[in-house]
Parts: sequence; structure tokens; C-alpha cells
Amino acid sequence: MTTKGEKMKQKGISLIALIITIIVIIILAAISIFSVGKVVEKSRYAKFCADLDAVQEAVNQAYGTAVLEEAKKTEEQKNSQQIYRELAGGEEMSYREKILYQMTNEEKLGIKLPTYGSNKWYLDPETGDVYLLYGFEYEGKVYRSKTDIQGGGKESDYAKFHDVIVVDVPAGAIPVEHNGTNWVIADKNSDWYDYREDAKKWANVITIDNDVRSTYLSKPAGTVITDEEFENDVIGMFVYIPRYAYKITSNLHNGGTAGNIDIVFINKQNRDNEGKEYKEEYPETTGTGTATGSMNDFVVHPAFTDNLNNGGWSKDLNGIWVSKFEASSSETKLEDDGSTESVTVIGKGKISTNIGAQYGWSGNSNNTSEYVTIRPNVASWRMIDITDIVSKSREMAKKHGLTNSTSHQMKNNEWGAVAYLAHSKYGNMSVYNNSYYEGEGGYYTNITGMSGDTQNDGNSSIKVEKTYNSDGSIIIKYNNNASKVFYPYNHTSGYRGSTTNNIYGIYDLPGGAWEFVAAYVTNSSGT
Repeated sequence: MTTKGEKMKQKGISLIALIITIIVIIILAAISIFSVGKVVEKSRYAKFCADLDAVQEAVNQAYGTAVLEEAKKTEEQKNSQQIYRELAGGEEMSYREKILYQMTNEEKLGIKLPTYGSNKWYLDPETGDVYLLYGFEYEGKVYRSKTDIQGGGKESDYAKFHDVIVVDVPAGAIPVEHNGTNWVIADKNSDWYDYREDAKKWANVITIDNDVRSTYLSKPAGTVITDEEFENDVIGMFVYIPRYAYKITSNLHNGGTAGNIDIVFINKQNRDNEGKEYKEEYPETTGTGTATGSMNDFVVHPAFTDNLNNGGWSKDLNGIWVSKFEASSSETKLEDDGSTESVTVIGKGKISTNIGAQYGWSGNSNNTSEYVTIRPNVASWRMIDITDIVSKSREMAKKHGLTNSTSHQMKNNEWGAVAYLAHSKYGNMSVYNNSYYEGEGGYYTNITGMSGDTQNDGNSSIKVEKTYNSDGSIIIKYNNNASKVFYPYNHTSGYRGSTTNNIYGIYDLPGGAWEFVAAYVTNSSGT
């Protein structure tokens, strides 16, 4: 027998049960909405694939019939690239080591081009492949062409950011990436570089000694370059600085105080990855010479432009390759340190042998076989006059087997292009000074790629003891009882001397040996 109250409990719905029911309904509703959203996205992606097929078919038909027949009738012999360019009809665009042409001639194509916001259709004159330049995003991937669809697309954040970064790998150079222990030959068709703020993986290439160059050029991607091979065969390392526009937002021309620098990567048409165009004319400024001094707008950095009067080139550049370390001489070798100084050496390490008089003071100005190398852990090239700096810098590309490249002494605005990128969020805003040197008295030189425990570490006292540690670091004791630790470029503590605070940056930017840039100064001072 039950009471009246107990019966009510059996028939009614408790508050807790009601809340659970509502939660279940909400969860089911969310799942339902999510499912509908996925169906819509899938249908949009299916439409994009169909549109891409239709545009590609229109190109194939136009190229294979009317346009081709018309080309045959003309006296001018046209190749397939010319026909494709005329078929596209629009402006040229640089895209990932390709030159594409915007498709604007709908009449010749015989199709109304599908609209995808401000996104434009482009044609590759080499292959006839169609691209939706900034692509279609679906499930975290970006698809631009039939090749992308077949290959599964590109991770969207990476693809969008790198749309405008074109890394031109010089013929004869080998792209590399680091696996944490060794350098490895990279696959040019992979994402072997990543300039995003959280990666700072600037593109690196190596060049190889002529005697073994062909062997290395034939090695497949993924091949590890051992420490011994790196020491014996690599004669150059270079880092890529992509084209960008910049804006200084504080401390503009404010004495020795560094300003804040914003960077936007752009293509040769001066457009960012959203299609916004940037100017090459320097903008108006406000508060110049004060902490609030800033530029009112971005400007394309002149190191990449065709403005010869402003330090540019005869043509626009996608970017520039810069020496990873200070220049060294091909005559400098890595050998076991038996100590050529009056110091006690503990442990065993490799350091540059003395050349010429002492440590980097070559004096071989007339030695035509001696050429510039770019290597870590060797003596910077000190004893060389400005005429030889210019001539040996110009011949370096040929000496390094870079058949389609030119080389030269760094210009002052190119040094600035590296410094500005390093001082942005895409670099290391506090690059450590290279203050490690070998030699004593008037004959000494810095060792490339080294850095200390503090940003401006150094000691002018006489060295009395040198200890090589198993991790590659070097401890120096001085006659004033001071002791300092220095690190090579590939030590994690040595990364502080890099423009990226990792192994992928440029070293020796501050400090090191004397630094010369090609500059034109309009004043009367002899210095």
C-alpha cells in the first residue's frame, strides 16, 4: 500500500530528470546542426570540384581547337606557352616557383568563369593547368588545382600564409632541413620551410665542393649529411629572405633605440596573401625622432625592387639568398686544436688552423684559387682589401656551382632587409653578439657562428685555459680569473646568435669580424 505522496513521485518527472532531458535535446540538436553544416560544406566542395573541372575542360577545348587552329594560320610560329598566355589574357602572377596568368578572356574560353569572392582563376602556361589562386578551403585543407585535389590539399594555415612566399632554389644548391642532429636533404616539393611566427623555419640551402658536387646533387631527399661530410664537402650555407613590406610603428629614427617593425610577406606584384597591394613609395611619418615616431603605412623593402636609384635591382625579386655565416677563406681548414696559443687546452675540439700570418689574416690577395666560403666554426676572412672583397664576392656563385645565380658583396639595404626581418615577430628580436675569437695581440679573428652566455659577451683579457666540452661548447678562462662559456651555432644555447633563435637563421649579424657592406655615402668624410 502506498501513500498519496509516493504515488505523485512515481507519476511525476523530477527536476534532475528534466534537466538531463534538456541537455540530451541540446546535445542532439548540436549534433544535428553540425551534421547539416558538414553536408553543406561537402556540397560546396563538390561544386568547387565541378567548377574546376569545367574551367579546366574549357581550357583544354579552347587550346585544342580554335586557338590552336588560329595559331597555325598566322605567319608567327607560336609555342604552347604563348598560346596559353593569350588564352588567359590577364596579368602575370608569381606563385610557388611558377608564373601564372590571370584568366580574363571568357569569350575565347567559351565559359562564364565561376565566382569565388575576390579569388581569381589563373592558368599555368607551362602545363595548361588551371588554378583558383587563393584556393578553396574544406575541412582544414586548401585546394587550388586538380593536382591539389589528387594530393589531398595543403594544411590551410600553412597554405594561406605561404601563398605569396616564392623560394627560388638556385640551380646547383641543395635545400636542407635539420632533424635535430644532422642536416638532411629536403624535398623541394614538400613544406621544407615555414616562415610563420611559431615556426621561424627560414629556408636553407648548401653548396658543395666541386670535386664531389655531382654526387650530392644526385642524392635523394631524406639523405642525412653526416658531421664528417658536412665538414669536408660543404663550402657554403645560405638563408632565404622572402620579399616583404614593412612598417616601423615606434621609435622611428630615434637615435640608438630600436623601433617596432611590422612585416607583411608579399609577391612580386606587391600583394599579400589576401590580395592587398602595397606601395614602393616611402609613406609620410609622424613623431620622427621620438618614442612615438612611426610610418603611416607599409612600404615594400627596396632590397627586392627594381628601383636602381634606391638600391634595387634591374628586376623585381621574390627574395634574396644571404650568407648564413661571416665569409671565410677556402684555405681555412678544420683541424684538431693542438693549441697554437700559449694556453692550456683541456679536451679535444676542432677549430680553424692559422692561415697566412695568423688566424684569418690570409694576405693571399693574388691567390686566384682562394675563394669565399660560408661555413661555421672557421676563422672569418680578415686580411683582405675592399677591391678583393668585391671581386671575390662576385665570383663566389661560380665557385659554388650556382649556374643560374649571381653573387655580390652585401649592400647596405640588403643587410637592412635581414635586420628588419630579424627584429620582427618572425625573427629573434635580441640576436646575441659573436664575441668569440682565436689568436692574441694584433693577430686574431672571430670564429663563425659562435655566441656567448649573454647578449654582448666578451673579454679582452689574456686567455690562459680552453676547455672543449662534449656538447661542443668551449669554456675560456682568462688571466683575470674570469671564465666564460661559448657555444657553436648548432648548440641550443648557440641558437641565441641566430636571427630566428633556432638553427635556421643567419648568424654573425652583430659582432664578429669587421663588417663591410657596399654603400654609397654622399658626404665629404674619408671614413
